[in-house]
Amino acid sequence: METPAPQAGRSTVDRLLDSIDDLVRRHRALAAHDGASAALHAELIAAELDQQVAILRTMPRQPGG
Repeated sequence: METPAPQAGRSTVDRLLDSIDDLVRRHRALAAHDGASAALHAELIAAELDQQVAILRTMPRQPGG
């Protein structure tokens, strides 16, 4: 299996950070709109982040990083 170039790895990190920002923004908007419990939205965010981390763990790590 070929190791991605550093730029490709950075791109993956950028996409992950963007999706985390989108996730938090989406749950904040939902909580404000429907008056749902902040604790429930925090649980949903944690579950989705756990899934993203699990996906990242399957990716090959770059040497020296």
